[in-house]
Amino acid sequence: MEKVSQEQVKKDIIGGLTAFFAISYVIIVNSMILAEAGIPPEYSVFGTIFISVIGSLAIGLVSNVPIVITTGMGVNSFFTYTLVIGLGLNWQEALAVSFSASLIYLVVALTSLKDKLNDGIPDNLKHGITAGIGIFLVLVGLEKGEIIVRGEHTFMTLNSFSSPTLWLTLGSLVLTLWLFLKNIQGSFFIGIIATTIFANLFGLVPDAAHSFSLSAFQNYPTVLAKLDFSSFFSLEFVLGTFSLAMILIFESIGLFNGLLPEIGRKQFNKAFVVNGVVMLLSSVLGTSPTIPAAESATGIQEGAKTGRMAITAGALFGAAIFAIPLLSYIPSAALAPVIIMTGCLMMSNLQHINLSDMTEWFPAFIMIVMMAFTMSISDGLAFGFVSYPLVKLFSNKQKEVSMTSWIVSGLFFLYLLAKIWL
Repeated sequence: MEKVSQEQVKKDIIGGLTAFFAISYVIIVNSMILAEAGIPPEYSVFGTIFISVIGSLAIGLVSNVPIVITTGMGVNSFFTYTLVIGLGLNWQEALAVSFSASLIYLVVALTSLKDKLNDGIPDNLKHGITAGIGIFLVLVGLEKGEIIVRGEHTFMTLNSFSSPTLWLTLGSLVLTLWLFLKNIQGSFFIGIIATTIFANLFGLVPDAAHSFSLSAFQNYPTVLAKLDFSSFFSLEFVLGTFSLAMILIFESIGLFNGLLPEIGRKQFNKAFVVNGVVMLLSSVLGTSPTIPAAESATGIQEGAKTGRMAITAGALFGAAIFAIPLLSYIPSAALAPVIIMTGCLMMSNLQHINLSDMTEWFPAFIMIVMMAFTMSISDGLAFGFVSYPLVKLFSNKQKEVSMTSWIVSGLFFLYLLAKIWL
């Protein structure tokens, strides 16, 4: 028994290392996206790190699940390009919107509403969520590894084979795939390290373009607790809060179920509440809201099963304060194969979708397609949930739709309508 326990500890730690490296780009990228909203990146980087440490440690210790909590990549884009650029709010008001939306999330998390919402998701849609997140990750990996790029006449095309990054990604993918199929423990992590060493030895890593220094921490209070509720009753504030709350609630439900399809009710409830509390803190710390990171799946695929994975990742986020310049030495080509393979493994849930009944598989199909081609998990969820009761109604099977599903569908329909004004 002790031997098995020690083996699991090893898998959890390796899983935490792998998941951290897979999601470490968020430290830099999140700050760069928020910079377009007006938040100085050299200060917001601390908020990103601190909330990732708090979130990952909290969910690991309280919920004991192998999930990394950090700022959401789709959510930060909503923060910058919708709340600030689209609705015209300043970044302080956008932080107040994030706080308000997180408060709504927490109310749902602390009541039976979360159970009704979670139980109201049909099994086929749950499998569709997992597969959709999978293909979403595959596209993210293909883009990060520069295997696909924006085409001249199409929105994506195969990159030129003259690209050294493409060759490095393909080589790393072959290595990682070989290690994985040989059942070598830590295959993903080994692939990342081996590719990083090779890339640096042969000068294949672009020069870092970060102006980060630890001395900037003394000015971090300029973005700390700067929430501005002066526009609380404006249409822009209300629409922004409603839309963001919808994204946070259903994207989190989808990610928790997608990453941990066998998660128990007790663990789900704890994890959901923990994420809500961390979300509130993210606004105070001067950064965008948190969600369960889809890249957590990379650690889970390494065999991680407990909160030790999250604790390990949280500790590494803390250490990253002193090692941010070192992260720039990890090429995207080293991370891309891990993300691609994780997405591939998640897409195996397609086998559980009932393909004999179009009213069951069409909503899952449209959800998967929209997640991939809008590059938005929340938009994919909206199309999937809105289409589900419609196809049932068109086939005279409306009795199969629960009241919860009707309500969720209506809320997502309002979310899509709100995007017209947003």
